Amino acid sequence: MLPTHHSTFPPPPAQHRNKFSVWWHSQSRTRKILYPLILFIIILAIILGVALGLAVGKPKEDPNPSSDYVPTTISGNRTSLLQPGCWYTAPKDGTNFAWTSADPQLGNYRAESQGREENLYGRVMDFMFNNATGIGITRASLGASDFSIGQEYSYIPQPLEFAAAANQLYNPNSLLSSFSVDGTQSSQYTIPVLVDAMKHNPNLKVVLTPWSPPAFMKSNNTMNGGRLRNDDFIPVLAQYYAQAADTWTRAGVRPYALTLQNEPSHIASYPSMGMDSSQQSKLAVALKSELNQSGLSGVQVWAHDDNYSGYDNAAAIVNDNSSAIDAVAFHCYRGDPSQIAQFENALRGARKDVHMTECTGTSSPATRWEGIQGWLNRVYWPVSQQNSRSFIQWNIALDSGFGPHLKSSYCSTCTGSLTVSPQQNPSDPYVDFNDQLYLNAHFSAATTDLTNVGGGKAVRVGAEQGGQHSLQSADWECLDWLAYAAPLSASELQNASNQNNAQPTRRVGLVIANTCEDTKNVVVSSDGRRTTLPVRNGMTSFVWTAP
Repeated sequence: MLPTHHSTFPPPPAQHRNKFSVWWHSQSRTRKILYPLILFIIILAIILGVALGLAVGKPKEDPNPSSDYVPTTISGNRTSLLQPGCWYTAPKDGTNFAWTSADPQLGNYRAESQGREENLYGRVMDFMFNNATGIGITRASLGASDFSIGQEYSYIPQPLEFAAAANQLYNPNSLLSSFSVDGTQSSQYTIPVLVDAMKHNPNLKVVLTPWSPPAFMKSNNTMNGGRLRNDDFIPVLAQYYAQAADTWTRAGVRPYALTLQNEPSHIASYPSMGMDSSQQSKLAVALKSELNQSGLSGVQVWAHDDNYSGYDNAAAIVNDNSSAIDAVAFHCYRGDPSQIAQFENALRGARKDVHMTECTGTSSPATRWEGIQGWLNRVYWPVSQQNSRSFIQWNIALDSGFGPHLKSSYCSTCTGSLTVSPQQNPSDPYVDFNDQLYLNAHFSAATTDLTNVGGGKAVRVGAEQGGQHSLQSADWECLDWLAYAAPLSASELQNASNQNNAQPTRRVGLVIANTCEDTKNVVVSSDGRRTTLPVRNGMTSFVWTAP
């Protein structure tokens, strides 16, 4: 017979047993199991009931939400685009790359190529020029640049002798009589690929930039270095540029803008030309007139196209003849982005749009993330704060040997946004995407132009750290961000609404970089609405619609 009770320790003496103990020991084994189970169920029911009551009584929305990131409500005086609490002016034309004659490998991958190259070319073009994250603006050299192949060239294959040219100034047509783009690197490489690009993105903006005019227009009778021969050559130079723009247009690439001269302060041993601010101002007036006569009145004229450090020259050009200048272009190599603000302060009249038209990477960073951080800290964050309308990186494609480029080129370690296989290895073509292209994808996604779908262009909007936030101060040191918004069904942003049933009126894009090693959960609050977004180490872009 099995015992009814078992214990490692003997039961206490009878005189120490209380009534509960006596009762408990009198119960069967089955009841001893049931009683604790019933008690546990009762306690669990009480706990769940209390929790449910608390949940039902809690409001659905915290009246004082914690906010790590607060896009400024779009309201207030919209006549001042730079007023805090409204919206800013950038970027409006895109964030992308420069296209030069140094891109023959990509041109060789065009659709008429055979085998793997045809497929490779198609995939690259689809990626680079898609509507969601693709290129929106690019810059191409009008004639030779330091990244041309083999030798310098212009669109005047049979120029007049230097002395004879001065005697023909009264008849510019005779000076330009042999004008032709046919057979140049522009017609062989650049224009055909841009035509293909515009099939993917018909709204692609192309900026044309001259490095040097034909040699007879210059003081040293060569395309390398030198200055504009004298002011008497400004009319024929303007006609040459306008004729080039017209030729590109008839070839299928209508320019969005022309710059007056690439880095006019830098007289180099490769195609280049020095011009002072007075000459650039006169050239802008003459070029505007020539473009109008050619039916290209919509083509913009951009001045300076040089480094931040020359902001005073840029201001002098605009102040001398503001009506002929549509925008001012800056490069990243000398000076600091903050000097764009000094340029604006030096203007005596109307403000001008600002564009970032050239900045190159060099060599290869240790990691992709290191390279991206360099671009963000050197260009994207500071230049965005100066309301640049576009970012154009230089070059779009180079090979693994940082070329091709002229022997006289200073930069033997410049990297393109794409690294393409060299022509010496045609049997195994490849294309690698570099840091610049990943950056472009993030910012393009956040700044999509909605004009073609009934909306408007994206602009930068205020984005500030909230008064209440869940992140620690050390976390904030890891985070940088920019925010953009585009109207969904209007040409300009309207006042935001915080009504519960309001319909979306804008598309908001948020780009955040997290340099911490771990993920940060960032609370985003916008117009009375909030959510939490996980921001991993690296770059993250978020897009949503809002009233």
